[in-house]
Amino acid sequence: MKEGLDILFALQQKDDQLKEIESIIKEIPLKIKEMEDERDSRSEMIEKAKKKLQENSEARKKLEREIAVIKERINKYKEQMKKVTTNKEFQGFNNEIKFEETNIVGVEEKIIEKMIESDEIMGLIREKESEYGKIADEYNQKIGDMRSNLEYHRAKLAEETRSKKELRARVDPKLLKAYDNLFVKKVGKVVSCVQSDFCGVCNIKIRPQVLSEMILSDDVLICENCGRILYKKIADEPEE
Repeated sequence: MKEGLDILFALQQKDDQLKEIESIIKEIPLKIKEMEDERDSRSEMIEKAKKKLQENSEARKKLEREIAVIKERINKYKEQMKKVTTNKEFQGFNNEIKFEETNIVGVEEKIIEKMIESDEIMGLIREKESEYGKIADEYNQKIGDMRSNLEYHRAKLAEETRSKKELRARVDPKLLKAYDNLFVKKVGKVVSCVQSDFCGVCNIKIRPQVLSEMILSDDVLICENCGRILYKKIADEPEE
């Protein structure tokens, strides 16, 4: 039975290892998604600049349309000037034309301001795209490493699962049945390795009599507190 407990403890260690690998496999895709979101969020600075450039372009078009409307009014005034009969009417239309031409100058100045702003925005976009390119490369390298790590652990899981199957075949059927029944109840932690005189799982002190029986008896002993199978590795006696 002592040898059976050795194998059973090895099975527990294998299940612990598999649980850890499964946890890593579950965690890596979440980290990859988090890294991708963080990388993509960095591109928002470029999108914001492009949006600002689009708004600038639309504002310039609006100003250009405004100039076109003013010029239409000027042309109408000029046509009307041809039909006036008094100097006062002529002067009135002439003043209106001069006023509208002044308006055109003001709008053109605004267009020039928008053009200067557009050049500044385009420079900012080029700067941010270059900056983002470097950042994205760093993120993509890390994401690639994490994906490689994920594939490694998936292969490791398959390998250790096969190893576990071979190990289970070596366990005494009665012990294996008890192990499987406790596995669900004890959330995967069935065997408690006793290093000193405390249960390795619940950390409750084990009675001296039980400790003695673990060494001398071949019986399977259960922790009186947490109900797990107690296992204590007995060191081999040195040869004379």
